[in-house]
Amino acid sequence: MAEQEPVSARSNKPTQLVITVASAVGLSIMGDSLMYGILPLEAETLGFTLSQVGLLLSANRLIRLASNTWAGAVFERLGPRLPFLGSTILGFLAALMYGVGWGFVVFLLARVGWGIAWSGLRQGGYEAVWSGDERHKGRLMGVLFGMIRLGSAISVVIGGYLRDQYGYQVSVSVIASLTALAIPVALFARWPGQVSRPATQSTFVSLEGWRHAFRRTIQRWLLAAGFLHALLEGVVVATASVFLAGRLSEGNVMLAGIGVGTVAGALLAVRWTANLLFGPLIGALSDWLGQTPTLVLLVCLVLAGVVGASSLSGVWLPLSLLVVFISLAGLFVTLTAASSGVATQASRPHLFVGVYTTIVDGGAAVGPLLAFNLGQFTGFEALYISIAAVLLVVVLQFWRVARRDSVGS
Repeated sequence: MAEQEPVSARSNKPTQLVITVASAVGLSIMGDSLMYGILPLEAETLGFTLSQVGLLLSANRLIRLASNTWAGAVFERLGPRLPFLGSTILGFLAALMYGVGWGFVVFLLARVGWGIAWSGLRQGGYEAVWSGDERHKGRLMGVLFGMIRLGSAISVVIGGYLRDQYGYQVSVSVIASLTALAIPVALFARWPGQVSRPATQSTFVSLEGWRHAFRRTIQRWLLAAGFLHALLEGVVVATASVFLAGRLSEGNVMLAGIGVGTVAGALLAVRWTANLLFGPLIGALSDWLGQTPTLVLLVCLVLAGVVGASSLSGVWLPLSLLVVFISLAGLFVTLTAASSGVATQASRPHLFVGVYTTIVDGGAAVGPLLAFNLGQFTGFEALYISIAAVLLVVVLQFWRVARRDSVGS
């Protein structure tokens, strides 16, 4: 492995590098984001069952439980330039394969390929942020993920509209063409020598890490909350388009001239930009109200939103889902902050963070599988409400334990 370049020799333009890398990742992620909006709507046309759609939407997350560690090792050994460029190429090939119509197995391979690509792209993003000094890490990370989420939002809005107007093939072809632009952008990235860090995710497979993570009651309840939040979001995001299609008809006044794909794309765009748009506001609310009360409030809003989406019609249906998506984004921000605070009180903070992240990835992976298998029998409405209700119980327990520990200290 090449010798690591000292901090003083790193790029004096870390913001420029982060913007370049974020642009490449934002373009690459477009193909993946599009699938959450239109794949459930096109399942029958493509010859897929809803159970197969659930597997396809989860495959990229399942493979990441292993490929995250692979990516860290490859970047550590080779440096960021070639692995990051290779990840953009793999991301483009995956997006291209979504439209070739070669059947379920090829589509599944494309989703697995994208999962591996995303591990490399995300690692490249962290490498770019590491090129700056410690004083600017938060700002650079905000720029990175803000631009990535913007790419997702643009994809689902444009892709959903194109699908409604011109069909699936046109939508996928246009978005795949946009993902191809990530390759020349990656070529122009000017990496400041070797900025790699050791692969921290190697502890994810360690039983020691899991033992430490579940040692304290407050940690166990927080892990449960993180899993259920990711599970609920995985279910809702994966099924939003097909749920809307089942509840709304093209003749509805609200949808006059607007297709379901466009409406679902707009709602998903709100979810992927909500952290950027509402994150600071929700963060300020949690500072004023407290993290645990804010968590309870947000889960109550999620529960009210899914009940509204399950029982209301017309314009109130998408508005209810809008409340759900914004509240889920707020939960992500607040749970992440809570996990950071709990980690600092844990005996092995790094191990707890590693396990928490893996738990969240696992919930996100299980979500689509659960939605398109169990949801076919129970209905999406029952699934939304039941998971949200259990999440509320868990968050209330987390609040109770947090208050007890606070009094005890």
